[in-house]
Amino acid sequence: MGSSHRERAREQFPSVLLGVLGIIQALALELLWEQGIGGIDRWRALDAALAGWLQVLSVFLGVIVVWLMYATLVLRFAWVPRFADLVFPFVLGALEFLLVEWTAPERIAAFFLGLAVIFVVGASMTFWIFRAMIAAGDVPDRPLREQIAGYYPSVAAAAALLLGALVTGATGPASAAAAACLAAANGLLLVQIWIFRRYWQADLAR
Repeated sequence: MGSSHRERAREQFPSVLLGVLGIIQALALELLWEQGIGGIDRWRALDAALAGWLQVLSVFLGVIVVWLMYATLVLRFAWVPRFADLVFPFVLGALEFLLVEWTAPERIAAFFLGLAVIFVVGASMTFWIFRAMIAAGDVPDRPLREQIAGYYPSVAAAAALLLGALVTGATGPASAAAAACLAAANGLLLVQIWIFRRYWQADLAR
């Protein structure tokens, strides 16, 4: 019976996971439309409309990155879910909602902090999923140092976003530095999307 439950969870979990995540992403985008785009006037009042649109775009790209992270993981692997795997989508969803709430000039530093936390949570989630798959014998084991090395780009991205929080907190939302930091954040997210695209194409070509 236990083996049957494990196989059923392995087979059904991906579709359930993507379904739940899709609903969460849709709610986040609806909130972004109402509060993010609706709040551009606050940026215009500071003569910083470009920064406002860059902030909205970074939330949109962040939602796409979270979706691609899960979709690519489900395409490439099958695993027996842990209880934490059931909770992670809601944690990321809550962080996305907070990110939308912080899409405002007066919350610019908190916004960068929220983006950094999403990178850290996403990387942590995939790391522990891989550890669980290794323990179950679903994927070959590798030295822990090699496993951690694969997450150095995510650590670097999170550090860059934390630096963005410090810079924008010091210079203010209407500064050229804030606009540059937001543009750089969008660049990081686009690079992440490009990486997922390469994974997707490589797996479908097998």
